[in-house]
Parts: sequence; C-alpha cells; structure tokens
Amino acid sequence: MKLLTLIRHAKSDWDNDLYDFDRHLNERGERDAPIMGEYVAANLPKPDLIISSPAVRAARTAEIFAEKTNYPIDKIEYVDELYLCSISEYIEVLLDQNPKINHIFVISHNPGTTGFANLLTGEIMEDVPTCAVINISLDLYKWADIEPDTGKILKYFTPKNIK
Repeated sequence: MKLLTLIRHAKSDWDNDLYDFDRHLNERGERDAPIMGEYVAANLPKPDLIISSPAVRAARTAEIFAEKTNYPIDKIEYVDELYLCSISEYIEVLLDQNPKINHIFVISHNPGTTGFANLLTGEIMEDVPTCAVINISLDLYKWADIEPDTGKILKYFTPKNIK
C-alpha cells in the first residue's frame, strides 16, 4: 500500500505587480500553514518524499510542512510540471517514483489538486480550500501502477475544521 498526501498551497494574495508564479503567502497563509503542518505531523505518518510546485506560495508551504514533519528542507523536490498542472501531469510526476517510497506529500495548486483527488478516489469533492490536506491510500506496490479509482480518502482536513 502507498500513501499519497495532496496539499493545496496555503492562502496567498493577488498582486497585480507580480507574476502569478511569484505570489507569496499572505498573513493567513503564514498562520495556517504551520498549524496544518503540526496537525499533519501529529496525525499522519512522516513523508518519505515531499514534492512541490516551484511557485513561491507552494514552495513556502512545502518548507513549512517539511519543518513541522521533520523532513529535510533541502530534500524537497521542486517539479516544474506541478505549477498549474493538468491531472495527467500529476500522474506523470508519480509514475517514476521509487517503489521503496511509501508516503509522498505533493504540494500544488487548484484546480489540479481537487481534480486529481477526485480522479484517484472516484469522489466528487468541490473546490479544495487553501492549505487543505487530503490523505489517500492507494492499493499499489509501485507508483508506476497508479491509475484512476485506485485510492481511498483516509483523512481530509482544512484549517477551518481543525480549529
């Protein structure tokens, strides 16, 4: 069995002077991400790998979650394809992962995070909020076998429902 934890980046502000890629977390994002990271550390197994979009808001979220779960920040893998990616690009990122890795965190963006969770689990989730965490079990031996409807949501939490 594999575990996949999908995390939507924490809240950021729209700033017309910045490219979308360069947007930072806002005050709420900087407040929620450590709380969620601590909650994840207390309620989920430690990740074997953290993969993140390189966009500033996702990268900062990944760093916070890494810190709170005692995952080395310098081991975070930043994957360009996770920036505003399609569902098929999510799958491509996971297909080549080492079968010895059992638990992966993926920090990315919507609508991809919601769409990918729905595809893997057959669930119909609405728009996943910022800093939400979806922990999915996958009945797989190796990541190369990932496909639609192979997952089951074990845990789903948001900043609002853990307070």
